[in-house]
Amino acid sequence: MNKQDCICLAQYLFPGETQRRVVAELLHTASGSKRICRMKFNEREYMQDVCLQVHKDKILLTGLTEADDFAYKLEEPAEVKRACYYLFNCFECEQPRNQSSPALFLSRRSYEAIHEKAGTWTLCVLAASLEAETGDPDSSAELAKVLKNQTASGELRLCARNGEGWSLQKISYIEASSGGWLLRTSSEQEDGYIIAFPLTRAELCHAFEEWLLY
Repeated sequence: MNKQDCICLAQYLFPGETQRRVVAELLHTASGSKRICRMKFNEREYMQDVCLQVHKDKILLTGLTEADDFAYKLEEPAEVKRACYYLFNCFECEQPRNQSSPALFLSRRSYEAIHEKAGTWTLCVLAASLEAETGDPDSSAELAKVLKNQTASGELRLCARNGEGWSLQKISYIEASSGGWLLRTSSEQEDGYIIAFPLTRAELCHAFEEWLLY
C-alpha cells in the first residue's frame, strides 16, 4: 500500500486519531488486508468502537476505546458470526421478514439539518419535513418515529480494495422501539445523498457478516 492510500485510509477511518499507537499499528497491518471496517455502536450504556481487517485466512478484530483495547483473531465463520452479534448486542433472528418497504432518497444536507432538529421538533413537524424531501408520507412518518425516539445507533465505515486503491462507503444505523433504519451515505464530498430503508438489527448483523466473509 502506497503512502497516499495509507493517508486516505487514515483520514477516512481515524480522523484526528492518527497519532494513537493502536491506529499506527492498524495502518501498518492494513497493507495485507482485502477489506477494512471501523464499526461503532451505542445503545444506552453499551458501546463498541472497533476495527475489523479482513485478510485472506483470518479477520483481525481490534478494540479502539482507551479502556478496552482488545485484539482477537477470527478464523472460522462461526467465530465471525458470534462476533457480529456480540458487537451489535443482538440475538439472531429466527425468521427473516417477508415484506419489503421502499427506500427513501433525500439530500445529505437536508437529512443532516432535519436530524439536528429532531430533538426539538414535534413528531408531526419532523414527519412533514421528511415527507417534503422524500415525497413518501408513510415511510417518512416511520423514519420520523425513529429519529424522534432513538435508542440505539451505529456507524460502519467500509473500505474494500479496488484495484490499486480503495472504495469507501459509509453506512449508519438508527433504532427505536418502533424499528430500525439503515442509512447509506453517498461518497461525494458535496451535494451527496442519503438512501434510507427499514432494517432490523438482526438483518444488519447478517449483512455485515456476509460482507466480512464474502
